[in-house]
Amino acid sequence: MDALVSCAWIFLPRTPGPAGWPRHEIPLEVAAMLPHLMPLSEEDRLAALRSYDVLDTACEASFDNIARLAADLTESPISMVSLVDAERAWFKAHHGLEAPEAPREHAFCAHAILEPGTPLVIPDASRDPRFAGNPLVTGAPDIRFYAGVPLVNPEGAVLGTLCVLDRKPRRMSAERQRILVRLAEAVMTTLELRRAMNRVHRLSMTDALTGLLNRPALMDALDKAVARLNRHGEGFALLYLDLDGFKQVNDREGHATGDEVLRELAAVLWDNLRREDMAARLGGDEFAVLLTGREPDAAIVAERLQRMLEAAMRAKGWAVTASIGAVSFHNAPESVDAALSLADSLMYGAKAAGRNRVLHRDH
Repeated sequence: MDALVSCAWIFLPRTPGPAGWPRHEIPLEVAAMLPHLMPLSEEDRLAALRSYDVLDTACEASFDNIARLAADLTESPISMVSLVDAERAWFKAHHGLEAPEAPREHAFCAHAILEPGTPLVIPDASRDPRFAGNPLVTGAPDIRFYAGVPLVNPEGAVLGTLCVLDRKPRRMSAERQRILVRLAEAVMTTLELRRAMNRVHRLSMTDALTGLLNRPALMDALDKAVARLNRHGEGFALLYLDLDGFKQVNDREGHATGDEVLRELAAVLWDNLRREDMAARLGGDEFAVLLTGREPDAAIVAERLQRMLEAAMRAKGWAVTASIGAVSFHNAPESVDAALSLADSLMYGAKAAGRNRVLHRDH
């Protein structure tokens, strides 16, 4: 049996509840293990959650193992790493329950994240006014007991919970609450490691000056586009852009201005492409755009980019335009290098034809 510990009587949530609202004993030493933070706005919380790029990803042993350990050490049949999105609680790991997610309005974890400094412990949900009518209590999976520890990141955003559940009423000892808090810390450490690795990967695939993809990243995306065309017949288009007049501006006004020109081109691409399209800096003043997701009209997109770029450069006082080679691939190229070479040759054709124009062909 656990040693006797001091306890704090708390209401969940903190605002006074109705008469008969259930009180739960949370050991002071357990509460002290959790951060006490000013809550972020829901918009900021969701932005923080999405910065981890973890929602709707495949199972990972590191999270699964922590969930299983939580179940074993608390003798609970169900455990989850639950991330609370805008309209759902999505389970990065779930043990003893097959469902991959639950509507946020029904999720116990949606209540737990409101109190980042306190574990939420529900001894008997059927007798708790907040949960007695919950479909997860009145029907399958017939939840009675719940204990969840908020997952709080270093910036103070509450992402979700590590939680354990049972189909019968029970209480949770102070020792087991401490165990659950420590395991929640392990989940958060794993999430932070995952985010750091994602950042390193993004940096390795990004051009430092413009923020666009770099050449290796484009070639990887192009390789996948060719594979989709071979397997599913999903066409794509490739644009190859080279700036006209850039060298003169760079030589006359200096490299700092030249860098500003390149960043302005990147901004034009960001503003005029769809989310599924990819823009990359290949090197120097050469850029490429990969259009995927539907049968793209490469000529129309290229001409729009050309107009927008010319207008943006003129507004800055720079006599800079773009020559663009555009290829619509309905049949797969021999290789990704062949695809890029074809678009490159069309770009040079556009320059030879007078610059500041688009040359397009179907393949």
